[in-house]
Parts: sequence; structure tokens; C-alpha cells
Amino acid sequence: MTDEARIAVIIPCLDEAATIGKVVDDFRRELPDVPVWVIDNGSADDTAAVAAAHGARVLTESRRGKGFAMRAALRRVDADVYVMVDGDDTYPAEAVRALLAPVLEGRADMAVGSRTMPGTNSDFRRLNRLGNAFYPFVIRTLVHIRLTDVLSGYRAMTREFVEGVPIASQGFELEVELTVKAAERHYRIAEVPVDLRPRPAGSHSKVSLVGDGSRVLWTIVLLFRDYRPMAFFGGIGLAAMLLGLIPGIVVIVEFVETGLVPRFPSAILAVALELAGMLSISVGIVLSAVTRRFAELDSRLEMLVGRPRRER
Repeated sequence: MTDEARIAVIIPCLDEAATIGKVVDDFRRELPDVPVWVIDNGSADDTAAVAAAHGARVLTESRRGKGFAMRAALRRVDADVYVMVDGDDTYPAEAVRALLAPVLEGRADMAVGSRTMPGTNSDFRRLNRLGNAFYPFVIRTLVHIRLTDVLSGYRAMTREFVEGVPIASQGFELEVELTVKAAERHYRIAEVPVDLRPRPAGSHSKVSLVGDGSRVLWTIVLLFRDYRPMAFFGGIGLAAMLLGLIPGIVVIVEFVETGLVPRFPSAILAVALELAGMLSISVGIVLSAVTRRFAELDSRLEMLVGRPRRER
């Protein structure tokens, strides 16, 4: 990467007419030669018109969801580096140069604006602060990714990165998917401290704490299954086998003492749980081998086409 890299600012929006004008102005001020793209995600207000009036290039994605909006943007906007930011004026445009620095200098494939790094002074609602502590803990526990802010919507990504990380998310689980897939595919991630601002008056959050929170958690579980199949299926299998010991030990003790199996349903349950556990562990072993094989093929493809994980 060089300072001549083509940069594009991508702002997915849903009903952000109250704030999008200022957001566009701020990023055009900080990056005067960089196009600002607003992805109108089916807004019912004047988001698209306000964005265009402030000099943004507007694209429309009718399928509701941040994941759909970003997929449309990355498919249609041509650039070497993409800056993703929300349109609610909570992320500071003043931090964009610091966010871009690790990517432009070749030190990272994705830079994340962390709202929770030591020294930051972010304005979170109480439940949001709880979620921003809970989800990094879950990800650290399951897939051993040690980032301070996995849910940040302020990111800079190289073209090679977005081409190498297929996005399947539809909504706000996008950030978790990007984080986990980047780490599992061995892309370089850098965190840059940013201070989250409170939403301006007249702006309302579109995030459902229960609905979107459960989708984020489910996405983490699915990614854990896909990238750690031995741990996922092996853990399920081990749990099933341990549960099978509860009725099984009683049946075995009675058989040793009497030579009979009076608790026949318990015996069937114990055998079924042990067989299910062994089957789950076997599935984990097979999928782990398949995952490893795909990783080897991906590494070979990287050498052939020159993916960004090479030293530059």
C-alpha cells in the first residue's frame, strides 16, 4: 500500500437523515479527495437525498440489513482500501487517518476502531457496554481472538481482504463475522483507539438488543462450528458421553450385583447417549481433517495469486 492507494468511504444507512449530512461533511473534510459512498438500505426518510445534497455518491440496497448493504457496496465500489463507518455520527471522522495508517503502511489487512481500548472515553448505554464486554469474552473463549472491540463498525480494509473474506451476514452480525474470519484466515488485524460519541438528538438506534444480540451470538456459535469443528462436535460428544454415564453406572452396578438389568429404559438411554457422543466426536475428527485440507488449499492458492498475507 502507498499514499496513492484509492480509498473509498462506505456508509451503510437506514433512516439517518438527521445525521448523514454531517457525517458526509466530516469525512469529506478529513479526506477531501476520497469519494464518500452512502448505501441507502431502504430508508423511509430523506437519507438518500440529504446524502446526495452533501456530496455523497448514493447507492440503494433494498434488502434490509447492514450485511446486505456492505455486500452491495463492496460489489459495486472499486477501491484499494475501504473505510466502513456508520451513518449515525457516533464515530469520529477525525480518527480516520489514524485508522487508515496501519493499512496504508502495510502493517494490517484490516484496522478496527476500538471503542474499548485503554485510554478511550466512549459513551455507551449500559446494555451496550455489557454487550461489548460479553461478546469479546465469548470469542476469546471459543476461538481465542484477543481483540478489545469485536463489534466496532468503524474499520479500514484492503481490497484483497474483502475479496478473500466472503460475507454471509445479513445484519449487525457483520462485524463479528469479519473479525472471526479475518483471524481464522490469518489476516493481520490492528486496533486503533477511537472515542464513541452519543447519538445526536433526533437520531435513533436501529439495533434490537434482543433480536440483533441473539443473531450475533448465533453467528459466533456457527463460526466456532465451522472453524473449530473438533472442539465443537468433540465437546458435544464428550458432554453426551458424560451424561450417558449417569444412568449407565446405575445399570452396571445393578447388573454386577444381581446379574439382571431391571432398569431396561435406563440401559437404552445410556447406550444411546454413548453412541451419539462417539458419533459426534467422529464427525468432529472428519470435519477437522477436511478443514485442515481446505486451509492447505487456501495457502497454495495464496501463493499462486498473491494474497495480502505475504510480506510487502
